[in-house]
Amino acid sequence: MGVMNIDKAEVACRFGRSIESYEEHASVQREIAAHLAELAAAYVTQPPRKILEVGCGTGLLTERILQLWAGSELWVNDLVEGMCAKAAARCRVPAARCLVGDIETLPLPGAFDLVISASVFQWLARPAETFARLATSLQPGGWLAFSTFGEDNCHELREVAGTGLAYPSADELRAMLSPHFRIAHTEEARYCLDFSDPVQILHHVKRTGVNASASRTLWTRSKLQAFSDRYTRLFARDGIFPLTYHPRYVLCQKPE
Repeated sequence: MGVMNIDKAEVACRFGRSIESYEEHASVQREIAAHLAELAAAYVTQPPRKILEVGCGTGLLTERILQLWAGSELWVNDLVEGMCAKAAARCRVPAARCLVGDIETLPLPGAFDLVISASVFQWLARPAETFARLATSLQPGGWLAFSTFGEDNCHELREVAGTGLAYPSADELRAMLSPHFRIAHTEEARYCLDFSDPVQILHHVKRTGVNASASRTLWTRSKLQAFSDRYTRLFARDGIFPLTYHPRYVLCQKPE
């Protein structure tokens, strides 16, 4: 995995537009955040004094972090100022601990005991460099706990529309992390959402920001029809149109 060509301004714009609709439609992301929190609670046995959540969104994971470690000093980050503000207000995180901007370039205050992130690292343009940066901002013995997505993620959409992210394999992820961390746990899962027509899938990804890497297609009626016909031909079963999510979970510790 080298440098991925990701337009962060476009990602921010599309996620910004999904602030109000995100949670209603982000059922898979909600389940992923819940499972990541469970895993973190199982592995991070010493209550972390200082936590950084990368890509807090509207606060789905933030709430769970506070339930687990109410006494910790929590910092939240998001590329989108509105998302950061929403999560901070919801979870009573002081404005001074909101880090708005791109985690790949943002100066970090450092000395965290836990860096945690759900459904964000697939947007990293330079994942290997960013994992190295995060390692330097952790205390010795500190933890990095995250979920990202694997190669099967939204594969139907990518095949039909011809656009989407390039997801690292488990081996590529391990190779990027192992110079800096001891990998304690990895697992993956697959969720399949069913829709009653292909255009609903486009609405779903728009409302959750998942399409933030999509080309700026102007969806004319004929393009929508072609999309629907191709999705139907390739993936429909008994009038149901599936969309697969392929989350991957990683818990790793910086050596003491």
